[in-house]
Amino acid sequence: MSSSSLFFLGFLTVALTIHALMHYYFWQRMVRDTGLSRTGQRVGSTGVLLLFLLLPVSRVLAIWFSVQQLYYLLWFAHLWLGILMLFVFFFLFTDSLKLLFWLYRCFGAVTRGAKQQNIPDHDHNRRRFLTQSIALSAAVIVLGASAFGVKKCLEPPTVNRLPVKISGLPSAFKGFSIVQISDIHIGAMSMRSELDEVVRAVNRLQPDLVAITGDLVDGDPAEIAAELAPLAELKAQDGVFFVTGNHEYYSGVERWLPEIKKLGITVLTNSRTAIRRNDEILLLAGVNDQQAGRFGREHAPNFGKALGGIDKKSTVILLAHQPKAVEQAAPYGVDLVLSGHMHGGQIWPFNYLTPLQQPYLKGLYHYQNTLLYVNQGTGYWGPPMRIGTYKEISEFILN
Repeated sequence: MSSSSLFFLGFLTVALTIHALMHYYFWQRMVRDTGLSRTGQRVGSTGVLLLFLLLPVSRVLAIWFSVQQLYYLLWFAHLWLGILMLFVFFFLFTDSLKLLFWLYRCFGAVTRGAKQQNIPDHDHNRRRFLTQSIALSAAVIVLGASAFGVKKCLEPPTVNRLPVKISGLPSAFKGFSIVQISDIHIGAMSMRSELDEVVRAVNRLQPDLVAITGDLVDGDPAEIAAELAPLAELKAQDGVFFVTGNHEYYSGVERWLPEIKKLGITVLTNSRTAIRRNDEILLLAGVNDQQAGRFGREHAPNFGKALGGIDKKSTVILLAHQPKAVEQAAPYGVDLVLSGHMHGGQIWPFNYLTPLQQPYLKGLYHYQNTLLYVNQGTGYWGPPMRIGTYKEISEFILN
């Protein structure tokens, strides 16, 4: 069995386990503990079971049906996943408060010399009222936040315009504009219409160069390659460039790269190119995704190949899907790294968890003498929700 197959099986096992545990926790707090009648318990349990099956069944159906045919089913399945995650976070928060209150009462009872068996409250009506109140509050807050998140996700991407000062920038490149798009995830959730909207927004900016920093696709090229057609309409004087993200490897990178090149896009695979203005040059480099080595040694990011031997006085911009690439790029004298991958956390409170993976979430950072910009994602992945973040197109004006 290949390393990519083993990785997929391991990921699938972990994902299904977590998926089941989240539904069980939701069932406990919203069905079992709320004092529903026997009929209500049956209806609620059946509903939770159906919601649990929604995503796995839709993925199995995708074996026989196209993602276009299953679009609305997949969209709702992923929406429920986002709602479920918010319920889980809400109940983790309230359960933590209840635990702290219980510990406080225990400590108070011990200091007063009370017997521990007298600590628990046997007032079942009051407990039931509290449980029902928490469940009702969860439903109102989570469903309200989810509606807001869907609205934000359906809005057009926001254009962030950033002047970037680069020491030693050749005079011919003063005012040079780079537009970055990232993490569009064309596939099960986003299709041609969303991409067409992005292309129109980018072209209105009239950039000198367009950079696509990975996770462009999610799925089989035989099914969804045609959905990328709007990218052929991107207009930039000095070209459109692409580097792979982790999802290109999950989706079969060897079959995707030819499809992307057909659109007139230059793929930078551990390589660099020179952008020329008169007698002056700006070097644009790209490295493969940080996780690509799992799919074969030949796919691993190679900073030496992409950046080795460059004159330290040269202006160098690096495209790298994952922000932590800046730590390997900085010793080569790279001036600016453009990345994505993090989606800004996409759905609060995941922005507090992403530092476990890497410390760069969104926006501009300084690492040694290198600037890093992390795009929040021009599309979205998984649940069609944005809470605390927004879809982003980044425009950089060099000076």
